[in-house]
Amino acid sequence: GVLTLIQPARVPNLRSLVDSMWPRWCRLVILALLVLLVISYFLVPTFLDRTFLNNSVFLDTVQYDSYGHSEVLQGVVKGNLFDFNRFPSLTILLALGFAVCLYRWRETRYLMPVVIFVFWLILYFGRATWGPFIDVLPMSRFLHMHRFIAGVHLGGILLMAVALAAPWSWAFSRKKVWYPAAALVLTVLVLLPVYIERRSYLALNALTMEGCQKLEDAGSNDLTALFEKLRQLPPGRIYAGVTTRGFEHWTDDYYVGCTSVLARLHTEGLDMVGRIYQSLSLTSDVQVNFDEQRWEHYNLFNARYVVAPEGQRFPDFVKPLQQFGRHNLYQVETTGYFDLVSSDLTFGGGRIDFYPAASSWLASGLPGVRQHPTVLMGSASGTNERPMPLSSAVGVISKAEVSVGPSRGTVLSEEVGSNSFEADVSVERDSLLMLKVTYHPNWRATVDGVETDTVMLMPSFIGVQLPPGDHKVLLEYRPRRLRMILLILGVLTLPLIALAEMRGEAFSRWFALRVMGPVSGLVNRHHG
Repeated sequence: GVLTLIQPARVPNLRSLVDSMWPRWCRLVILALLVLLVISYFLVPTFLDRTFLNNSVFLDTVQYDSYGHSEVLQGVVKGNLFDFNRFPSLTILLALGFAVCLYRWRETRYLMPVVIFVFWLILYFGRATWGPFIDVLPMSRFLHMHRFIAGVHLGGILLMAVALAAPWSWAFSRKKVWYPAAALVLTVLVLLPVYIERRSYLALNALTMEGCQKLEDAGSNDLTALFEKLRQLPPGRIYAGVTTRGFEHWTDDYYVGCTSVLARLHTEGLDMVGRIYQSLSLTSDVQVNFDEQRWEHYNLFNARYVVAPEGQRFPDFVKPLQQFGRHNLYQVETTGYFDLVSSDLTFGGGRIDFYPAASSWLASGLPGVRQHPTVLMGSASGTNERPMPLSSAVGVISKAEVSVGPSRGTVLSEEVGSNSFEADVSVERDSLLMLKVTYHPNWRATVDGVETDTVMLMPSFIGVQLPPGDHKVLLEYRPRRLRMILLILGVLTLPLIALAEMRGEAFSRWFALRVMGPVSGLVNRHHG
């Protein structure tokens, strides 16, 4: 007879599973490095400039810290993360897809959706769960961790696809036609609640947009004429109220259709006082405390023009200029984008203490006498200054002497360029020429053709020291050469991503041999 030996099925152990996954992980690492290189022109400067980036005090801490594991997991189980206020079709698919992937964990392709979903879910827990451990992430103090929900949704979509594919795979393995038909019916039934809810939402959204468009079209002629007039006027910023937190302001009801006039002015590209589209600037939060009754606040921010609805009252120095339907345009006399100021105080500290210090300064009498404390952000090493702690600024400013003193001189003329400001100044005594633009180290100052250092003046504006006499001052923003280099590298890297996708296996073998091989050898020698 014939002896047949039946070998038992070999169940892959952990080592073989890792070996099979290794090439794919190498390929993933290569693609991740290439993508990071492409976007490095944005990431690297952001990291280098983190000292001067604003963490808004007006944002809910949940936006930075997320919700924590308890609330997030409850949201998954109750269907709030994928099916808020509707039948939990997608949540059911998510659970089924997760179960299928765990059941078939020996196949690498089923592990990836689980890894992606769990990875982003863990990140989505945020600082509320992980505390200081989350700070190992680059730029973690600036990340809005509640937005990690996008990664959770990405992983969830992959798991839902696995769940939907399971009955179709089973149906096509059968020869009878009614099996695929049954899979089709099941798919339609599961996704029907999603389709009905989305269709209803989009219909309501389209109806709302149509109504808003009619209202905006009715008032568009007045706004168009207003925008045209503002572009014809001499340079200056426009004040149309401020976005507020916790108190009412006339800006809150100043709309044309469904869009606020403040937002419309911003999106027209006009130079505005406001924080809607400049929230990363250290100055942005301070502007919420703008006092419409104080001329020095208009002058400080060079709010030369005011746009407001008819019936809104302003002090006498805010003079009517022209009316456009229900929109009134006013003008205020300011010193322009430049001013001659003094700086008798110096503070040093970080972003956390900046807003209390700057807002207390703005509320004091110091802006009215043009006393602007110098601020050293981050480390003050390399300077001869012995600054007071920025955390003590509130108390120091409240006790500071407010005195006008003799005239410092006059700004004779100014010229505004795309990335530059130029002024002719006559200085009567040692002063700082302040440019009313947010401070950044990339601003370069030239006084009478000689490059000069700049300082940060409260509330995060640029200052240049000037002796008595007549001077020509040029302030120009010059981006780092590094950014252009990184941009060029990123553009050149894009074809490599396509090549890595087409030649994934060859790249992963090279990476494992040339990069990971030497690293593994070093580790083995160290332990040996």
